[in-house]
Amino acid sequence: MFDINNIFVTIFNYNLSYLEFFGVITGILGVYFAAKEKVINFYFIILSSIFYFAFFYQCRLYSFMILQLIYCLINIYGIYNWTKRNEKQQTIKITALSNRQRAYIALSIVSVAVVWAYFVINISAKFPQYIEKPAYPYIDALITIASIAAQILLTRKKIDNWIIWIIADTTCVILYCKMEIYFTAILYACFLIIGTKAFISWRKELK
Repeated sequence: MFDINNIFVTIFNYNLSYLEFFGVITGILGVYFAAKEKVINFYFIILSSIFYFAFFYQCRLYSFMILQLIYCLINIYGIYNWTKRNEKQQTIKITALSNRQRAYIALSIVSVAVVWAYFVINISAKFPQYIEKPAYPYIDALITIASIAAQILLTRKKIDNWIIWIIADTTCVILYCKMEIYFTAILYACFLIIGTKAFISWRKELK
């Protein structure tokens, strides 16, 4: 199952592996339930991360691969944070970042992404027998760091998480189409639609 060449079905000459299929299904369920503010979203995202860890390794998208491990940790925290109650026995509410916080996060995402891409490129150069040359390392790193930031903000129920997801998902659709990973591109197109609807819904609740 965890081999990208183990084909589940062929659709219009596109070989869909079991790995990509189950990663897509669990991923869509995760984002759908996140938009609905259901804590079960974190369990599905953890499952999706396990499938995509193996998938992205075989696609040479190493930053995305490592991102899946980080997703697992963040989502475990998200389960705790969404289910705990404060002193008034209330669950966490939707809030928004300040403009200063937004500027700080944007600068941090770009800075960390550049450093991380440089690190991945150098590691692959030093150990070519274990790690092939990364595909699109800077775009890979930028989306990875942005996704980490968005996922952390989601666990805190910050509405700004959906803005980051919308930008990241749009970039992913373009990248995966270019790499001819079409089923995963469809997944991120679904993420984009769900994320846009979630932003609108959360904004209404915030107001």
